[in-house]
Amino acid sequence: MTNNKKILVIGATNAAGLLARDTLRCTGAQVVAVDSDIANAISKSEIVRPLDLTDLRAVDAMCRGVDLIVNMAGMGSPMDSGNDLTNAISAISNIFEAARINGVKRVVAAAPDAVVGLYRRSAVLDHLSLPRPDSRRGVAGAMQESIAALYAYKHDVTALCIRMGTLAPEPANERALSTWISPDDFRRLIRMGITADYCFEVVYGVSANTRGWWDNSNAIRLGYRPQDNAEVFAEALRGDRPADMVTTVLQGSRASEGFSGDLKRIP
Repeated sequence: MTNNKKILVIGATNAAGLLARDTLRCTGAQVVAVDSDIANAISKSEIVRPLDLTDLRAVDAMCRGVDLIVNMAGMGSPMDSGNDLTNAISAISNIFEAARINGVKRVVAAAPDAVVGLYRRSAVLDHLSLPRPDSRRGVAGAMQESIAALYAYKHDVTALCIRMGTLAPEPANERALSTWISPDDFRRLIRMGITADYCFEVVYGVSANTRGWWDNSNAIRLGYRPQDNAEVFAEALRGDRPADMVTTVLQGSRASEGFSGDLKRIP
């Protein structure tokens, strides 16, 4: 379905971006990889370009002739200080506005699970669960979902927002037994995102984990079929958990940073 399609991968040098690039290359698409500081192409058919996402004119020019955008920029460097949140929201807005201007009909966008980081671990979340960010990164992800919904329903720019779990070859601690997504399942999720029929949807980037916190039935409905389960690593990670009460109670890995609230008030 993506043969001869021109797909722009934003945030192309972080782990998610690199894996997305390789996944799309294998579909026969022409991949244009962009980031603030881009490395070499990973295949002869790939085009690489540097891009300042806060410059609408530059983003507009890069989106000309593009069929689909895969945005992994939110999975890169932390956005927890200074003006980075302002820049992140500007970048997200520019991506969707450039998509509208150029007639790009689909954006698949990932953000960290920090979007819902201030829920208790006992809470089972689904695609209808409202954002409850644990950090500026989470706020940027929540804003991305709002902007994506605006452009999907008002301007027909189809959008899939992925609340990403822990993308790694294997989980590194007990928390990741609930949030882990394997590289192979990530590939399956990206392929679903570029082929499924939808207008605006929120899904979770997670494997079929026995201890999962998230009800990802919406992704299953759209065609995602995860094959891996973090439980195979459970015995080796037994007891590998932080002592910090906030991190132990809440879902977000960054929830304890600067926390000055009352845990009893968080439902």
